[in-house]
Amino acid sequence: MHQEQVSINTPCGRLLGIDEEGVHKFLGIRYATAGRWEYPQEVTGWEGTYEAVRFGAAPIQKRTYMEVGGKEKSEHYEREFMSGVKSEYSEDCLFLNVWTPRDAQNCPVLIVLYGGGLLSGQTDELELDGSNLARRGVVVVTLNYRVNIFGFLAMKELAEEYGKSGNYGYYDQQMAIQWVRHNIHAFGGDVSRMTIIGQSAGAASAETQIKSPLNEGVFQGAIIQSSAGFSTMIKAKDDRQKVYAMWHEVYMQSGCSTVKEFKNMPTKELFELFERVSAKNPIAYASAIYDENFTGEAKNKPCKTNIICSVTSEDVAPIVLYVLCRALAKSQRGKADTYGYYFSRQLPGDDLGAWHSSDLWYTYGNLKKCWRPFEEEDMALSDRMMTYFVNFIKTGNPNAEGLEEWKPLTKKEKRFMMFDIRACRMGKPSLGKLLKNTIFKKGPGIGL
Repeated sequence: MHQEQVSINTPCGRLLGIDEEGVHKFLGIRYATAGRWEYPQEVTGWEGTYEAVRFGAAPIQKRTYMEVGGKEKSEHYEREFMSGVKSEYSEDCLFLNVWTPRDAQNCPVLIVLYGGGLLSGQTDELELDGSNLARRGVVVVTLNYRVNIFGFLAMKELAEEYGKSGNYGYYDQQMAIQWVRHNIHAFGGDVSRMTIIGQSAGAASAETQIKSPLNEGVFQGAIIQSSAGFSTMIKAKDDRQKVYAMWHEVYMQSGCSTVKEFKNMPTKELFELFERVSAKNPIAYASAIYDENFTGEAKNKPCKTNIICSVTSEDVAPIVLYVLCRALAKSQRGKADTYGYYFSRQLPGDDLGAWHSSDLWYTYGNLKKCWRPFEEEDMALSDRMMTYFVNFIKTGNPNAEGLEEWKPLTKKEKRFMMFDIRACRMGKPSLGKLLKNTIFKKGPGIGL
């Protein structure tokens, strides 16, 4: 694949990237700095020319300390999205990547938040390459944010020292959004046409960000895949004492005599401690704590952002995700349109069906990066899905001439766009199948 170097001037300084087949790639741009359990500070400049030609370090997570093929590894997701990927991991991980069309001017912007249960995830996963969307006229931004104990620990002692504690990963996301707003015009992006997308925990994060008062009026659209409604439907309540107590147990088992000593534990020792303590219920340790910006009362209120939400046929608890899509649409009525889609392509190569995250290959058009024996009809399905998504990213509406009309969910309109190789059409998912797949759990789960 032919590559050439390309450079641009940004408000932060000169940036060196890669021109690859009509797409400019700028990888590993530091958008913020942060110490352990400290809130991010935006990068506003650098000296000389910044070489943005490779991915920056990913956040510390289970992958960091696993041997390839280790028994603890979630083999399905590792094979699916990380095959052949060689990554660096560090607590110093606040980097983002930008893909732009060559000669981009006033292009819509898509900000991508990865999934992983707020316990794992990274921008160099194979499915998240933004090149194909960039070729369709979109500026794509993917960003790293801190996860697990490094992103979501909350302690009373730290709150007393810094004024608050916890939600570091959410503040990382928001700081990246702020950096993009300040700099994306230099890449050819239109800051007035920004959409945010996420899947699973990334979807919950995207929903959290569009509801945050810090991002009021920032996004014209959000694509919330396989987790719509979780953030909004959970009633806001002050849970700080409960969360402090949970993390205090980790501190007590560290053997440290002071919080300062705990804060300075070696990275690997701290993560292994977290893994031991959280083993019985890791999800409990990957959640936000109450604060005014992300879990306050604003999160339960509708916003003026148009939304696409989704569920896959063999998703994690698909009947629940379907109901939550409907509930989210109901909560948004009168404020913005909500479009639902149901992805049911039974992916070739195994018998897991349309498992949780399977639609990501089609969303970003990266089927050729996958080991699966995809067929021409898969390429056509991906093309159709990307066409709808790009229309939505550009205008806030997925429809255009020549496409089957995708109608928003309303009190009367209960149909979803049905994405499969046979046809893309409006229809109702089979509640019986959703219930069956929820009970018998055909798919591989969420792979934490």
